[in-house]
Amino acid sequence: MNYLDKKSTAMWIPTPIYEALPYLYIIGGVLFISGTLYIGLTAPGAALYIACGLISIVYGAVIFAKRHAYRQNSTSAGSAEPA
Repeated sequence: MNYLDKKSTAMWIPTPIYEALPYLYIIGGVLFISGTLYIGLTAPGAALYIACGLISIVYGAVIFAKRHAYRQNSTSAGSAEPA
């Protein structure tokens, strides 16, 4: 039996880790960029490290913004009174 044959193939992440992921991505990106500044901008691969850092920061910010917007919409929809 193939593992894809199961009804639910969704991955489950514990809530504290799931909630911390955007912050971890942003911190990781800052560390990539800080590490590049530490080793020098002329070091081999410095551009790759900066690119990884920027991508990580943007990805973390996008996840944070999407979660915030979803939670705002779900709480405002749940508290709306019927007409």
